[in-house]
Amino acid sequence: SGPHSAVTGGSRNTASGSASTVTGGGNNEASGYGSAVSGGRFNKATGYYSSVSGGTFNTASEEASSVSGGYYNEASGIRSSVSGGEKNTASGTASAVTGGY
Repeated sequence: SGPHSAVTGGSRNTASGSASTVTGGGNNEASGYGSAVSGGRFNKATGYYSSVSGGTFNTASEEASSVSGGYYNEASGIRSSVSGGEKNTASGTASAVTGGY
């Protein structure tokens, strides 16, 4: 684990970013500074202050980006968000996808 980081539950989770957290699920990774993964499986929060709340195979890769759930979603723009659904990408700055496929 990274400095000031924590893994508090689940299995095979990694919190390698400074001040990052993973609180449950399995095979999740929080590698960005201040990033967080709350649950689900195979999720990654790699951007600064990025987060993934749940779902499977979701990625929040840019600063302050977030994915709330769903499958195979990616928030790759600064301050972007994907709320759910499947195979959605929010790639522009401050862009948002609320769901769908």
